[in-house]
Amino acid sequence: MKSSLISRVLTGVVAIPLVLGLLYLAHRFSLPWLVGILLSAVALVAGWEYLGLVERLGIRPPRELLLGATPLFLLLAGMWEGTYALVLGWGVAYLTVIYSFFRRGHLEGFLTSLASIFGFIYIPGLLSFFYLLFRQDLFLAYHFLFIVWGYDTGAFFAGTLFGKHQLLPRISLAKTWEGVVGGLILAAAGAALYPRFLGDLAHWAPHVVALGVLVGAFVQLGDLFESLLKRAAGVKDSGRIFPGHGGMLDRIDGLLASIPVYYFYVRFIIGLLQ
Repeated sequence: MKSSLISRVLTGVVAIPLVLGLLYLAHRFSLPWLVGILLSAVALVAGWEYLGLVERLGIRPPRELLLGATPLFLLLAGMWEGTYALVLGWGVAYLTVIYSFFRRGHLEGFLTSLASIFGFIYIPGLLSFFYLLFRQDLFLAYHFLFIVWGYDTGAFFAGTLFGKHQLLPRISLAKTWEGVVGGLILAAAGAALYPRFLGDLAHWAPHVVALGVLVGAFVQLGDLFESLLKRAAGVKDSGRIFPGHGGMLDRIDGLLASIPVYYFYVRFIIGLLQ
């Protein structure tokens, strides 16, 4: 347990400054393609892990098509705000269906199509929201990450130190209600770390709490969803790329689930995005 905790902390100490620093450099020198490369790398590794989990269930998606289209989709989403990325996404969906039914038969083709299209929406599709955040406001991109990391950190330490009441033992034995509470508290603290909010915290307090609770709740739902997928595939982690953390998909499962919620809230409820 102690060695796992040390590995987890060291991984975070190295990875977090690298991500924040790359985002700053991309913003400072107007190099959005740097973020596109980062997101593409993340999506390719997570996509590879997702396909591996699906294949353990007996479903064989077209790897080359999905992984080849992933970085192109993210770059298109960032440079043209989704216009051409949407066309590419529809093309990938139809090609996947045609391939699956011709190569796999009717029933297996249908399941392969569902797993493939969902995976493309689940990983590069949802990650594209982060690109849209970054393009409009660097600090909103930071803000979202602070909330997600706050929830993960609070849930881990509160669950480790105080966890007694399991959240959903049929899905994950490690998740506890104490961890959820700790996660939501730190998520709300992370939600306060936006310059406009800090300037008038009393005025923005309802939105700070709402963002902390909503984003934190969806981070947890994303984690539970991936736990279900891993349990079905019979594995503990999606990969081993991060010591103490598991695979890439293990690291971004909550981020993927929560970023549409965050984007919707800051754009349509608060009006911080256009």
